Amino acid sequence: MASLLFWAAAALALVFAGLMGQRARRSANPVYRWWLLSFVMYALAFVMEALTVVHNWHLVWEYQIYIVASAGLVGAMSVGTTYLALPRSKVAHAYALYYLAAELALMVLTVVFPPTLHGSWQALNAGQHAIVGSTQVVYLLLSAVGGPVVVLGALWSWWKTRRYYTLLIAAGALIPSLSGTVASQGMATTLFPIFNIVGLTLIFLGYVYSRPAPVPQTVSLHRPQALHQKS
Repeated sequence: MASLLFWAAAALALVFAGLMGQRARRSANPVYRWWLLSFVMYALAFVMEALTVVHNWHLVWEYQIYIVASAGLVGAMSVGTTYLALPRSKVAHAYALYYLAAELALMVLTVVFPPTLHGSWQALNAGQHAIVGSTQVVYLLLSAVGGPVVVLGALWSWWKTRRYYTLLIAAGALIPSLSGTVASQGMATTLFPIFNIVGLTLIFLGYVYSRPAPVPQTVSLHRPQALHQKS
């Protein structure tokens, strides 16, 4: 059952990625490209979790991909949310470079310092006693920093605009964190993908309604005269 739920979550993330890709092609706003990357990372992480329900995290390469994807999805989401909250600030550009450097470093370190796979599925899924060495430091720089950035960025955007869809982003980011806590306490494995599906859906809805308000068209005072001349 849990494996099917993880596969369903991965499929849902890919659907959301496709829809966000359409938005990214229509807009030059970097927000959508970063959120697109986040959904792709979501799908990759869910695929690894679906596989490991059967393998119980016994294959190191699955966990290595999961490390990169799970930290990367939070980081990409936080960069997109930073662009949403601070669209004209150099802070967003600097944070994007920070994310790219940290994600590249994580890819390398995950290979150099491979995870140690021992303990229950729930503990490993929560990253307990598995992510070691410098890999753990960089992982925290992405996930532990990115998570609060998503929530605070969404709240700041709401404070500036009073558009309540941004609160969906904050709520959707908090729910997967809660699911990780639930999993680490040894509760039912099936709750973890359900919580993530709910969180993913809330985040997507927040993204969908985050499009900038259309620029109002200026009515020309000379238009009636031009129409009169044509007639």
